[in-house]
Amino acid sequence: MGDQRKRPARQSDIARLAGVSQATVSSVITGSGDRYGIAQDTRDKVMAAVEALGYVPSVAARQMRGTRNRLLGVHTFEPIFPISQMNFYHEFLVGIEEQAVIDGYNLLLFTATDASSGKRPLFIDGSSQLTVADGTILLGLDREKSELERLAASGYPFVHIGRRIIDGIEIPFVSPDYQSGVAAAVDRLFGLGHTKIAYLRDDISFEATTARREGYRIAMEAHGLAATIVEASEVSASATDLDGTTAFLVEGGPQLLWVEGYARTRDLRIPHELSVVALSDDAAEAVPARQWTTLSAPRRQLGSEAVRLLVSILDGVDSPSHRYLACLPLDESTISSPRSTARA
Repeated sequence: MGDQRKRPARQSDIARLAGVSQATVSSVITGSGDRYGIAQDTRDKVMAAVEALGYVPSVAARQMRGTRNRLLGVHTFEPIFPISQMNFYHEFLVGIEEQAVIDGYNLLLFTATDASSGKRPLFIDGSSQLTVADGTILLGLDREKSELERLAASGYPFVHIGRRIIDGIEIPFVSPDYQSGVAAAVDRLFGLGHTKIAYLRDDISFEATTARREGYRIAMEAHGLAATIVEASEVSASATDLDGTTAFLVEGGPQLLWVEGYARTRDLRIPHELSVVALSDDAAEAVPARQWTTLSAPRRQLGSEAVRLLVSILDGVDSPSHRYLACLPLDESTISSPRSTARA
């Protein structure tokens, strides 16, 4: 017969069975439920779920029962130090530092890097290096998700900057509200008179790109417009697929370069006859010759909010574990009303 062993119970399993948040479960099993005013009947439900599921606290969770070190970790999935003010991660780290000072925590940077891959693992030689800190903020994109799933299962407190969804696993995160941000960009373009708005996507997909694409579809449908999502590699500058398009939403730098070529071959001026919105700072920075209208994340505020959420988890406060912040307002560098003016 095959291996019939079941995975160990997790705090997220207890939360679902007891009908409470994972933060409440953490407070109860670490013995701080009374301190944070969690009702006795709620504590009884949690402990009944613990017994029913046979939950065994992890080593990391047991360590968290003692006095805190007043240390918050910061772990990045790729090397980013030293940091310059122009680096993408700089504003995140500024926000993290500012809020940590307000909340009375020191910061500990985890920088151990695997020499062969150049990546920073959460687990080294089978053990998490993070447990020296009371909790940790994770920054960057772990495309495999396996280590993140393992960390969540351990019960160790952490918050991810950026939306992360893993089926059956509670991943606390703070994220830009890209869905609403892209929808607002479509609304603005429609308000300027654009009715053929195309979306150029990258060839990769993860949570942020999924949210952006969904925001585009929702907004186009709301305005009664046909949604056109296409990879730039699937069309050429001379193709007719996009004839009549007066505005592009663009995911990445390669797509932004394609739009510039498209405009040149069609003798279209940006933004007078072709409006363009870059959907990330990375995309805009890849083509620096022009100041692009960009959908930007509030990176400094995201860093601050990540610390606030992590501290609330450590304090056992019952609060939303998924927090979305509005994207920054669009400037109008490369968008305008579509006009058929004489070309320069």
